[in-house]
Amino acid sequence: MITKEYIAELKRRGNGDIANLIVAQRDVGSINFILENLGQLPNGFQADFLYNLLNHNHSQVRLNAVKNIGKLNGKSDTNSLMVLYQKETDTSVRREIVSSIGRQRKCVNKPLLYDFLNDEDPKIVCQAIRGLLVFENDKEVEEHLRPLVNHENETVRNI
Repeated sequence: MITKEYIAELKRRGNGDIANLIVAQRDVGSINFILENLGQLPNGFQADFLYNLLNHNHSQVRLNAVKNIGKLNGKSDTNSLMVLYQKETDTSVRREIVSSIGRQRKCVNKPLLYDFLNDEDPKIVCQAIRGLLVFENDKEVEEHLRPLVNHENETVRNI
């Protein structure tokens, strides 16, 4: 039986044991349990297996993989997240992708976040706004956010 303590121990070892544990799982519930209980990821965490899970058939596995990629302290592969975003149909996964990109707090990601402001889904737009709010006193960010005061969605307008 897989426990939180066992997951923590494998993570401390840092030699890819988490990846091996996930590969050995045959049911979605076990994979999700592992991903949901990874917690904070240490520097140098071997995350290749998380990117492989972006192609998983089950949306909850993809969502949990994206959440953990977002924990990689700004070292996540934005291109892989964007590839998934462009083909993803699940709103929760799409929103988490935007959140992961925003969480990186990198200036190079601002154009991506600007693009997300035009999404049809207000939840995506709100997540992009949150990602941009960290760039205080940035005139370019202000220019992109100002028109949203007149957005058709009330939640977007309020944020």
